[in-house]
Order: sequence, then structure tokens, then C-alpha cells
Amino acid sequence: MKEGTHLTLKDGREILLQDDEDILLSIRSSHETLCSYPFTCPSGGYGGGTLLLSPSEQYLIFSFFSGESEEGFSLFRIEDSRLVPLFESEYFCGEGASYLFSDDEGVLFQSLLGGFGPWYLEDAERDENGVSYFQYGEIDILDVGSKSFSRHDVRVYPSESWKAEIDGPSDISKITGGNTLHIAMPWGEETLTLPLADTIVFRPE
Repeated sequence: MKEGTHLTLKDGREILLQDDEDILLSIRSSHETLCSYPFTCPSGGYGGGTLLLSPSEQYLIFSFFSGESEEGFSLFRIEDSRLVPLFESEYFCGEGASYLFSDDEGVLFQSLLGGFGPWYLEDAERDENGVSYFQYGEIDILDVGSKSFSRHDVRVYPSESWKAEIDGPSDISKITGGNTLHIAMPWGEETLTLPLADTIVFRPE
């Protein structure tokens, strides 16, 4: 997906994010403003944001963060040079959110994984059986048509060879076969089959 604060559509129109003072999303053509959308973030403040354009250029994501390890997003449909709001999330705990659409753009995935490392074993939580694990973030799923939104916690159970410095980019890299998510984790690729469980468990070797 194209990403930035100034995106150019295939037909030459531009989508801009202006946030020096108030937050304003706009569509422009030949220096003429076709649409302006003033945006108000959820309570928690505003530390910055970016725009992401779906491959078909039918949808626009405005991803924003509070500056306090919280991320949120708003989804718009681009329709006749207008930004039609479809969904707005609250702030979720996390850093470095990434996004991926299904092939038909009917489903949007948000990953909020990792980003708080290093992960020291002495800081691990304990499950109901007393086994150590890390609460490693979440994967969120939005059904664009129905606006149904679900959150799925990710737990990582460390092995004996776990290294405290393990951390790095963790996100959904692609979807294949319509129902298999490929997750890039610091220790290698993991795959998940849809629908996702409420709690996702990884056990890296």
C-alpha cells in the first residue's frame, strides 16, 4: 500500500494530511480542494499520523498515535472525490501498527505486535498453569462491509533458548489462499488460519 502524508492517486488527484494545528484530510486536484475532512482524535492526545491507500485506491486508512504507546485508525471510502467515513477505532495499546487488506479488500487487518522489547524472562507473566508467557500484542480484524470488529490477543511462550534481546518488526506480511495469514516475527515466519482464536499462541523454538 502507498503510505505517507501526501499521496497521489493514479488519476493525478492528491490526498493530503495536514496536522500542524488542526487535523485535516483533503483531496485536491490541480491545486483545487475537492474535499476537506476535519478529524478529531479519540481522547488521549495526538502524536502524529500517516495515510495508507488500499491497492484498488478505493479505501484510505488514517493511522494515528497518541505518543504514549497507543495507536488507532480511521477507515474511509474514496467516493466521487469525497472521503466517506466507514469506521473509527479507539486507541489501543501498542506501537508501530501495520495494516493489510484481504485480496478483495473486504477485510482489514491491523497488527500491533512487539514494539516493547527487549523481553526479559523475569518480566514474563504466568498463565493459569504457572507457565511463563509474554503478552505480545494483538491482531485486530475489521469486516469492512458489516463494520464488525474483533480483537485477538497474541501470547508468546518463550523456549529455554529465548534471548532477552529478541525483538524487531512483527506484522502481517501477506495473506494467501484467502484464509492464511503470514506473520513476520523476530524469530521467523508464523502462519495463522482464519478465523482466528480469541487468544493466539506462539511457541518459538
